Amino acid sequence: MSASASPPLTTPAPWFRFAPAEPSTSRRVPLWAHLVLWALLLLSDGLEIWQQLTHDKPGAAGQYQAVLRTLGRGLLYDLLYAGVFYLNWRELIPRLLARGRVALYALGVVLLLTLFVSLRVGISMSFFPDAPGIRPRTMVQRIVPYSITGLMMVFLSSALKVTGDYLRGQRRRRELERQQLLTELALLKMQVNPHFLFNTLNNIYSLASQKSDRAPEAILRLAELMRYMLHDSAADTVPLPQELQHLHSFLELQRLRLPATGPAPIVFDTSALEAEAAPAIAPMLLLPLVENAFKHGDLTARPVVSIRLSQPADGSLHFVIDNAVADPAAGPALEQPGGVGLTNLRRRLQLLYPGRHRLDIDATPVRYRAALTLLPATPAQ
Repeated sequence: MSASASPPLTTPAPWFRFAPAEPSTSRRVPLWAHLVLWALLLLSDGLEIWQQLTHDKPGAAGQYQAVLRTLGRGLLYDLLYAGVFYLNWRELIPRLLARGRVALYALGVVLLLTLFVSLRVGISMSFFPDAPGIRPRTMVQRIVPYSITGLMMVFLSSALKVTGDYLRGQRRRRELERQQLLTELALLKMQVNPHFLFNTLNNIYSLASQKSDRAPEAILRLAELMRYMLHDSAADTVPLPQELQHLHSFLELQRLRLPATGPAPIVFDTSALEAEAAPAIAPMLLLPLVENAFKHGDLTARPVVSIRLSQPADGSLHFVIDNAVADPAAGPALEQPGGVGLTNLRRRLQLLYPGRHRLDIDATPVRYRAALTLLPATPAQ
């Protein structure tokens, strides 16, 4: 996948832009925002009543009526504050600020505060005048604090809206990244199958051109391998014995190409492995290294390829494959530009075993050795 095909997930956006939301839910106020708003409003009312009860003498005349009056006034003002909060959240932000219309949003806030202050002053002077004996407040003394509290409610609404949209955008970004990784893994796995099939068909063609009696058996082995790829390799992980059975089938297919006489051409040592107790493994993860050994190895050497799979005491898996190089002048085949083998394998390891793998390549003019270690997952992973 080219870098240009990936969306700019980490590109910074202006502060006034929000994560896109569905049209039917972009103005919805989540439950947690309702709870935060009304908790603050009711807490403020409760503190005011507590202060009044503390300052008044117990049993003072009219104390009960004063508390009810304070509570009624507080609830009425709470409705005004809530109106500012919800109008800013549901109307001004999605219609203006989220679309980049900052000047219109500022004008909308001014109009909203003007309406709030007007209603607050009107209600205060009409229904809750200053107590007798207290110097009446001037209009400026009313407008300024009311404007400040109204503006604070606008800030609270905007802050909670920005926070909610940011968190929702982060969740969507993580989901998009996860989907991209799954898509990339699927593409990498699709690359493995044609690459393997192409090489195997070349082998079968070689047997058929020699009119070898082994050609039908090779076709049968290929059918078994393709059945595994179609039905089992779609899973994220497979049991290690199942993956080893797949490798054994592949090795049997390769043995058909080699002379039947002489020392064993293939050594596959799993004596240091408890396969039943081994962890699951990503399907066809080991195949590229094995396939490469036969594609570019010296088929006249004995053994042609030596494979060892072990499980140390720390629970990791250690896979080593060693083969002679058929053409020393060609260099390490897996490192060739444009090759599917090592590039594909490294990327799958990065996606499937981040921070839990080690792939070491040791190439000489006559030998090629690859060692892959898969470390066990930690609780944090």
